[in-house]
Amino acid sequence: MKCRITPRKKWQLESSNNYSETDILEQQAISLYRHVKEISKMKYESELRREDSLIQQSSHMQTAFSFMTAALFMAAPVMIEYRGNKLSITFFLVVFSSIVLCLLISLVTASLAQRRVLKQTFMSIPEIEKFVSDTYADTLRESAQLKQWVQVVGDVQVDLQKVNDRRVIYIRASMISFFVSIAFIVIWYIIAISKLL
Repeated sequence: MKCRITPRKKWQLESSNNYSETDILEQQAISLYRHVKEISKMKYESELRREDSLIQQSSHMQTAFSFMTAALFMAAPVMIEYRGNKLSITFFLVVFSSIVLCLLISLVTASLAQRRVLKQTFMSIPEIEKFVSDTYADTLRESAQLKQWVQVVGDVQVDLQKVNDRRVIYIRASMISFFVSIAFIVIWYIIAISKLL
């Protein structure tokens, strides 16, 4: 027995097929954007923890500077007093100047790494309300809402990552300068001992 499809029924079948395809595409988009949202959330939280860690590390460098300069200036009068005839005041001036210069560079770069800088923040509530009202039809779809979340958090995360990358450069410079000052202490110590012997 043959079944006849009238033009009206044919149109209803086609429209129901189109609707289901659209629905399937929407569900796929939701699934994909939920996945992107989870990864984006992890990346943003990781960048926040990285920021805290870098600021803490720069504080440690400032503490190391404080201990090193305190030790250096406590030792300086004793070394100058018991220098003997073979080591001049000029020698000690050069020694302490080179070490203090490296320590000051370390302090300045650690302070630059620690400072708070302007970075992109989340949209304000009026801006969010305006965006939602301007894109009202699209924002009703869950996939569009997830996409908006990813875009907003993504913009903030990218800017935060750039700031953190600059902090890393300053902290590396601070650490290098600090280690150079320690190397100078060792080198000048060896030179002083060789002059005394």
